Formats: sequence, structure tokens, C-alpha cells
Amino acid sequence: MWSILTIFCLVFHIIQLEAFVLPDDKSLQVEDEDAKLSTVQLATKYGYRVETHHVQTEDGFILELHRITGSGSTIYDKQLPPVLLMHGLFASSADWVLLGPGNALAYLLSDMGHDVWLGNARGNRYSRKHISYSPDMNKFWDFSWHEIGVYDLPAIVDYTLNVTDKEKLHYIGHSQGTTVFFVMCSERPEYNEKVLLAQELAPVTFLEHMNSPLLKVIVKHLDAIDIIADLFSWKEFKPIPSVVLEVAKILCPQSKPNNLCVNLLFQISGANPDQVDPKMVPIFLGHIPAGSSTKQILNFGQEVRSALFRRYDYGKLKNIFVYDQPEPPAYNLSRVVAPVILHYGPNDYLTHEKDVLRLAKELSNLVELHRIEVELFNHLDFLIAKDVKDILYVKLVSNIEKYNNE
Repeated sequence: MWSILTIFCLVFHIIQLEAFVLPDDKSLQVEDEDAKLSTVQLATKYGYRVETHHVQTEDGFILELHRITGSGSTIYDKQLPPVLLMHGLFASSADWVLLGPGNALAYLLSDMGHDVWLGNARGNRYSRKHISYSPDMNKFWDFSWHEIGVYDLPAIVDYTLNVTDKEKLHYIGHSQGTTVFFVMCSERPEYNEKVLLAQELAPVTFLEHMNSPLLKVIVKHLDAIDIIADLFSWKEFKPIPSVVLEVAKILCPQSKPNNLCVNLLFQISGANPDQVDPKMVPIFLGHIPAGSSTKQILNFGQEVRSALFRRYDYGKLKNIFVYDQPEPPAYNLSRVVAPVILHYGPNDYLTHEKDVLRLAKELSNLVELHRIEVELFNHLDFLIAKDVKDILYVKLVSNIEKYNNE
């Protein structure tokens, strides 16, 4: 059982190791520095004006939002609706700026005059406050992505629209950022009316055909992991001890582009060596994981097992107490009526094409089903591929412009 827990820890943590052992040296290269800077520091470094906002959810969490309003002499067009970007599991607002000026989606949108808002879900490094609980209390971590979709995202949407004095916004989510959107629109359908267009990158709802070899091992032992996590009150997903990080410094040298950390990333998300920029790997890993609850991870594992898109499964007895039924309620995707475009990669181990097609059939207002025309495009390529600007981001921006003019 301990070996199972070890595998679970290593798979999700070792991919970030080399970023945590970067030397504290004034001669650090730009890439090393970017691995250590916060979202606000990164945007400021590259000449963008960035604001920090805070919003309280209905259940008491304090979320931090980052807003990019332009750079240099350019400023956002106040006539345009805001664009909200939402990160995936283990991630944060930094996802959208890591590629740097001229390539990162947040900067591209800002350069074109858009008012860009970057969300942060409860539990990540920017959203670790609650009006009653602290992060060292188990109660703080008693949430999955259901609560993020029901409480966090609606609060972020409402706050953004209130500050910008707009009625609707554009939404772009990646991975779990897509999951919480579908949760929001199915559980709180009134929010469909607040979305001009939702563009979902690597959409995660159904996970029946998830194809990651490493994650399959974890799913196989999910019950044991759940028991261990509960027994030891392991509610928060934390970085592993520093001694292991020192070992990883040897195992994952930055001088070797095809090192252990990169290969683990490939085993989880899909391999696409042609799109990996060695300089980007330590930057990306410096911001992952940004924090999450163990319950989020377990919930996704349950989705793989059940082949359904539904709420957290506590077991039949507790489900009756929580849900008044032995099985968790499934999300009603027929309630998702906002215009949606699904973007997916052919080599995405987490978001399999069959599962995306199944989701597409459930959506009543699907605008487009976009299969990336790069056969090895994987789950992380949406954020850090060398050519993602030309492969995808130009199209995302074009879709936004199109809906602004309709």
C-alpha cells in the first residue's frame, strides 16, 4: 500500500522537481528567473500593466484574480467584452503568460486590445484564504472541482462583469478549466447567458478512454490511495520533501532535453518531442503544482472508472446521506446552452478523441469541434508547445473577434 502512495506522489510531483532546485544566483538566465516569478511579476517584467483583484465566493473562499490591461502605450479597448482565462488542475494564472511576449495567449490578447482576466481556483498558491478556515485545516481542503464550478467560477464571472460593466464575457479554459465551466453551466444554468463564447482546450468531462500509462496505474489503486489519504488526513496536494528534490536535481539535468522529468510529462500527457522547447520545461515546472486538494485528483480518477461525468463518489452509504441516492448525480449537459468550441489534440493521453466526441454530442450549442491538425499534439502543448501560437492561438483570437462582431 505504501508503494502505491509513493507512485502517486512521484508521478504528480517529480515532473516539477528540477524547477525547485534552481540555484539562487544573480547570474540566473532569464528562463530560470521566469520559473521563480509570480504571475504579476512575470507580466510586469515584460512591460504589461497588471492588476490584482480579490473576490469572495458564496462559501467563504478568497480568490485572487489577475488582470492585464495593456503594455507600453497600448491599453485595452473598453468597448470590447472581457476575456476570462481559467487554468487546469495543479495550475494557476501563470499558465497563460509562461510562453512570454509574442507567444503567450494572455499577452497576445492584450496586444490586440482585449481586457484579459486570469482566474485562480481555490487552493492554488494565489487563492489560499478563507473567511473561517486556514490551509492547515482539513476543512479548508474539503472540495473538488464541483465546488470550483459551482462557487469559484460564478464568483469570478460576476466580479469580472461587474468591474468591467459588461453583460457578457469570452471564456477560455484548459483541462480542469473546461470541467468547471461545464459544471457551472449545468448546475447554475443562468450563467450560460453571461458567456459570449466558450473555447474549451483539451476538454475534460468524460474520461473513459484516458490513455496515460502512469495515471492508469493510479486509477487502478484509487481505493487504496483514498483510504491512505483519509487515514493520514492527506487533504492537500503538497510538494514532496526537499531531500527528494536534491535527488531529482541529478535525475533531471537541464542539459539533457530528454531527461526523466520530460519523459514523465510525456507519459502523462502524450509525447510530442518536436514541440518541446528545452528552455520552456523548467519555466513550466517552476509553476506546477500550484496547489490543489487531494479530492480533486480522486474525483478525476473516479471519472475514469465510472465513464460518467458526475459529482464526487463517497461510496453508496455516504452518497445516500449526501445526495439522497446511492450513486453520485450526473451533470446534465443539456443545460449547457452557451456557444461552445471544443479544441482537442490527437495525441492527448488525458483527453481522448472518443471522449471529446461523446461530449460534443451532449452539447446543444456546439459551434465547432476543432481537431488540432498536428498528429502528436498533446495535453500540455496547449500551453507550452513551440508553435502553439500558429497552431492554435491565432484561431482562438480570430474566434473571439468573430463573436465580438456578431
